[in-house]
Amino acid sequence: MATRRNRDAAGRLLLAAAALIVSSGAARAAEGPPGATVESLLALGERLNPAVRAAGLDTTAAAAQAEAAGALDDPVLTENYQNYHSGGLFSMNFITISQTFPLGGKRDLRHRAALSEVDAARGRERAAQDELDAQIKIAFARYYAFTRALVVNRQIQTLARKMRQATMVRYGQGDGAQSGVIQAQEEETNTVIEASRLEAERESAAAQLNALLARPPGAPLAEPMRLRPIPAVLPRVESLLDRARSGNGAVHANSAAIDEAESRRRLAERAWYPDVTVGGGPVVQTNAPTGFSAMVSLSIPVQFGAKRADEDAQTARLDAAERRRDGTMATIQAALAEALARLKAARDVESLLRRQRMPQADALSRTTLASYSQGHGDLAAAIAAEHQMHDTELELLRTETDEQTELATIERLIGGDL
Repeated sequence: MATRRNRDAAGRLLLAAAALIVSSGAARAAEGPPGATVESLLALGERLNPAVRAAGLDTTAAAAQAEAAGALDDPVLTENYQNYHSGGLFSMNFITISQTFPLGGKRDLRHRAALSEVDAARGRERAAQDELDAQIKIAFARYYAFTRALVVNRQIQTLARKMRQATMVRYGQGDGAQSGVIQAQEEETNTVIEASRLEAERESAAAQLNALLARPPGAPLAEPMRLRPIPAVLPRVESLLDRARSGNGAVHANSAAIDEAESRRRLAERAWYPDVTVGGGPVVQTNAPTGFSAMVSLSIPVQFGAKRADEDAQTARLDAAERRRDGTMATIQAALAEALARLKAARDVESLLRRQRMPQADALSRTTLASYSQGHGDLAAAIAAEHQMHDTELELLRTETDEQTELATIERLIGGDL
């Protein structure tokens, strides 16, 4: 009876587990491929990118080493056998276990240096993640821009087709030259050629995204829905520098390297302190009771040249680490100022394009095409209006890509979202 109930319970558990697996698989299928938003790609890159995963493993390795950095060396087992012949056989067997203890706080300093190396590894891991995020953001902006450019190109193809039809109507009515028909057909062909170029650029951006996510080049990506918003009010470069000091992975790694170098410099100074070794064990004698021996020894720090050279080397490494941090901050300051200026300029250009040039180009194109379709106006003017609208929309997409590029650069430098 109990066995049957157990089998029934196990069967229900298996059915529930199978249902859970099916539902989770259906949920993943319903989610579809990534790429609709940059956030979905960022989350995927954090899990899959080999460089970021390798940096994480380096941090894990450094943490594992730090656990044993302050440990004592292995004890030493020594056996000393002595044999004497003086009127008879007499022997002694010394079995000693000894342990060396560093003095002067050397173990603590080694542990501190190892912990600083863990912090440096974490900083490098953060820098690798920030670099990956910036690359994904920029590649996604390109992917979005070329996707939208294809939409614009299809609209232009529709207008070119209407213009060609209007030209053929006018030519059939005797109100136009054959050269106008050829010119309109050439314009429509140009839009087809442009579509092929844009499609190739879009595939290139998609392949770059897949490479950053460690996916096959042709892995499917969703249609991009939107770009990340640009802050309405941009901060001053001084506030961005403050964020970079605390959030930039390279700065964090440099600061940890300074701490490590300081610990190793102090450790080199403590090399003048001797290490003490203590030991003891039984003494087995022939025709005598077993005794006990004990020993204490000290290292003698007499290699003055080697110790002074090590002190000088560690002091130089500390100075070098401080200079590297200062150089990193100077580079970040210049890059932040440049990226912020470019972002402001691109945002101003986008505002002008949206508020002024786009409405003007759209109105001119509609008016010119309508006039030409009704048998008025010049074909060259209609084509020029079409080009102006097309170029304005593409310039807007390029400006948005520039904004996203500079935004990603700033966020990489400060180690977080703006």
